[in-house]
Amino acid sequence: MPTLRKTNFFSILFLFLIPGFTLISSCERSVLVDNNMELPEAYWPESSKLQLEFEQSDTVMEYNFYITLRNTNDYPYRNLFVFLTTVFPNGKTKRDTINCPLATPQGKWLGKGFGGVYDNRILYLSKRRFPLPGTYKIQMEQAMRIPELTGVLDVGIRIEKAN
Repeated sequence: MPTLRKTNFFSILFLFLIPGFTLISSCERSVLVDNNMELPEAYWPESSKLQLEFEQSDTVMEYNFYITLRNTNDYPYRNLFVFLTTVFPNGKTKRDTINCPLATPQGKWLGKGFGGVYDNRILYLSKRRFPLPGTYKIQMEQAMRIPELTGVLDVGIRIEKAN
């Protein structure tokens, strides 16, 4: 009889754990790209560029594109401009200038965080499809016209399936 109880206990535990693992893994499958570049000593020189490359075969699903930034209280501005260059599988390029708001006009930081460090996820494109299957290359650089931008810890790009 004790063996039967152990089997029932483990069967029940198994039934509860499997849906949880499925839920966790299905949430992660919605993220296509999540690439961050750590900036040593919390400054972003003009010469430092985030570069990534990824394969995409799905041209039907819609995706949201985000710029991710992590800044400190030492960042001296309310926003941060970035240049984002995309190279499509056919070799054509597109360059955008993106304004990333980081603080209100009153100086309150917009990102989530504490201890003087704030994480920001700025929506860049909403519900967009990839026009072509193949290899995409993305390059991001700071566009603030300052040789060394202080107070920036990490910069990145996140692409996830739109709901």
